[in-house]
Amino acid sequence: RHTTMVVGATGGGKSVIINTLARAQTKMGIPTKLYVLNPKAQSVAELYGTLDPDTRDWTDGLLSNIFRELNKPLPPEKEERRYIVFDGDVDAVWVENMNSVMDDNKLLTLPNSERIRVADHCKLLFEVFDLQYASPATISRCGMVYVDPKNLGYRPYIATWCNGRTSEQEADVLRSL
Repeated sequence: RHTTMVVGATGGGKSVIINTLARAQTKMGIPTKLYVLNPKAQSVAELYGTLDPDTRDWTDGLLSNIFRELNKPLPPEKEERRYIVFDGDVDAVWVENMNSVMDDNKLLTLPNSERIRVADHCKLLFEVFDLQYASPATISRCGMVYVDPKNLGYRPYIATWCNGRTSEQEADVLRSL
């Protein structure tokens, strides 16, 4: 799969899982880079780009710019993985334009009719709380990983809290309790 959704509650470990994947692949000799963006932080025009109706001038959006850069061919001797991580709600306003990217066509079609193919070294990850507003067409195109916060338990919260102590001696005492 070139598109996967990591679904679960806030604070449930989704970001930790994604960062662990990137670090593990890098340690295994495959340099891995994450490009994280919140698709809801800007308008659809700012995300994909705009075509001026009078001059027909194209202005790249945030995603189209990132997408074009990440999907440039790698040199033959270089092996690398690149993930575009959409960290935010999935809704029909912005994600429907991604359906052709998520299916077997692997093409992002921009409003100026330009098409950018997803390279084999580039993958999409969606880090979301739920899929309440995602269409069945979108969901059916993705692999799913559900992160249940019940499986996390309390230990990671305590470890994070202890690691945040200013005194190492205090942290050691707290860990021993």
